[in-house]
Amino acid sequence: MKKRILIDESNIPSSIKIITRLKSFSELRTGIYSALNRLRILDFDIYYKNPNEFFLKSFLERNPDIKIFNNELIDATLTSENFESWKILSNLSKSIFEDLNLFKETNNWYKKIQLKLNKFSLVGKKKNLFIHRDAKIYPNVVFDTKNGAIIISENVTISPFSFIEGPCFIGKDSKIDNARITGGTIIGESCRIGGEVENSIFEDYSNKHHEGFVGHSHIGSWVNFGALSTTSDLKNNYGIIKIKFKEEEISTDTIKFGSIIGDYTKIAIGVMLNTGCTIDIASNLISDRVKGYIEPFYWLDNEKYKLDKFISDAKKIMLRRNIALTKSQEDLIISIYHGNS
Repeated sequence: MKKRILIDESNIPSSIKIITRLKSFSELRTGIYSALNRLRILDFDIYYKNPNEFFLKSFLERNPDIKIFNNELIDATLTSENFESWKILSNLSKSIFEDLNLFKETNNWYKKIQLKLNKFSLVGKKKNLFIHRDAKIYPNVVFDTKNGAIIISENVTISPFSFIEGPCFIGKDSKIDNARITGGTIIGESCRIGGEVENSIFEDYSNKHHEGFVGHSHIGSWVNFGALSTTSDLKNNYGIIKIKFKEEEISTDTIKFGSIIGDYTKIAIGVMLNTGCTIDIASNLISDRVKGYIEPFYWLDNEKYKLDKFISDAKKIMLRRNIALTKSQEDLIISIYHGNS
């Protein structure tokens, strides 16, 4: 009999609300896999609990194999404890390493890779480089596996003069253009990444295609960085970084942390994000410098994104990846807009 596990989303701490407005904490990428994908691979019988009816419908629509919890006997419960972005990032290298055995057990494509070092360069051990046979790696790319494995998924394209340091995972259909990626980084599916990225997570469908630095940051889905937009991840006094959510101030207990950026946020060219910025979903930022907490649906100069305009824009953005905004997702967005979620 399968072991039963409950994903309990009854009490989400404010420290992760920005990054989990539209997705479960269990769907966040915390290594090669999300917690939810690990449970699936390990063949658990998964149950789900969330008192928010709009979120519940949206989650179950994405995950029809998961059952609503109705007081069944449960073997274990997964809660949002330890899913704060700074904790995920500090453990990212370890998580990628721990996921590697599971990855090897469930994937056989990596065994068929023939490294052609005349096309690209490898620093470190060959056994720590996993490139899908359908990935396209241009000449003059450097992979560094001295500190951990690098996993390049299906249909990934990496352009010349990119440097990728392990541990690193790059999801399918992503494009890496003239980028420097270091320090333990996760790039989700269908992302566009250029410039410099250090110890960060990009959830699926986000773009940072130009020069600029993103470090020690957690980036949601459908986020777009304009050229030269940059995060700060270290205070000039090397002090402990605190983040804000509404009026609440939360310590990260670390001196290295950048930003948390919620889904569907757009950051204009040349925007500088202060250390510890928390930008809620669906914001559109054009100021030269941004600091503190930004409310959801923030539009330009402290106005509010008009709901019909945002939904129309979101649909256009998603269509570029051949993805449709579903009715349940739209209902959840509307509930958040009106302060009901």
